[in-house]
Amino acid sequence: MSSYDSFGRMNQKRRTRAALMAAAIAFVRRGETPTISQVAEAALVSKSTAYRYFPSQEALLAEALLDAVNHADLEAVYVAARKPGPAATRLDAVVRADHALVVKHEAAFRRAVRATLAPRADDPSEVPRRPGNRLRYLADALAPVHDRLGTERLERLVTALAMCVGMESMMVTADICGLPSGDAERVKRWAADALLQSALAETTATEGGPPLP
Repeated sequence: MSSYDSFGRMNQKRRTRAALMAAAIAFVRRGETPTISQVAEAALVSKSTAYRYFPSQEALLAEALLDAVNHADLEAVYVAARKPGPAATRLDAVVRADHALVVKHEAAFRRAVRATLAPRADDPSEVPRRPGNRLRYLADALAPVHDRLGTERLERLVTALAMCVGMESMMVTADICGLPSGDAERVKRWAADALLQSALAETTATEGGPPLP
């Protein structure tokens, strides 16, 4: 396994979001401001499905603009995740690359987070889906330990590590804890490594696995 998509349940959601984003970006590049309905029609999905991912036109446009500005830097995170080496080294590289990405495009990330926190226009009780990039590049980084952890433990570890990256991790370390950028990065790297080592130690304790690296 080299991707969170291999867990199965993310495949269709990823494709649906990608189709909606591609349609929205096409409108934006033509200088148009599309509605949710227009984007849904262009992406060949229902309007109600589109609202599961984007609660409002503002959220849709914020995500489209964010994707447009951070695409190259996001690819750098995936490159870091797939470099040769042990999982701990790859994971550390991913946290550092993700931190650099968020800091560079912080204003765009904050605008996107703010927009997606609004309730869905068609159903305020539903929470809109958020992008799953971090799940995929974290899983890529952990590919060397997949066989050791197994799918269930790996999925749980990726879910826990998702709290160590992305704009939300900066909102905690910087906004709530008041840490400067460098300290925030070091805390996130420490937390990510601690989670990985805990997961590996668990397999050793419960299954008699090989000694920790």
